[in-house]
Amino acid sequence: MQEQVKYKEEIIKELQNMPDEQMLNLLSLIRIFKKSIIMQRDSDFYLKKEFDDWDILSDEALNNFEATL
Repeated sequence: MQEQVKYKEEIIKELQNMPDEQMLNLLSLIRIFKKSIIMQRDSDFYLKKEFDDWDILSDEALNNFEATL
């Protein structure tokens, strides 16, 4: 939590030195960054689900194979 406060303070210091005409660009960058994080999280969730599904299929295949022995 303390680290989070430190980062917020650093960001605020940087903003104070930024020209007003660049604030819109910065805002756009922040929004793009946040969107990319959400997209990556969703992609990771989907990929994990795919791996879990493959594991289930592999387990079923192994069990079926062992049952025929």
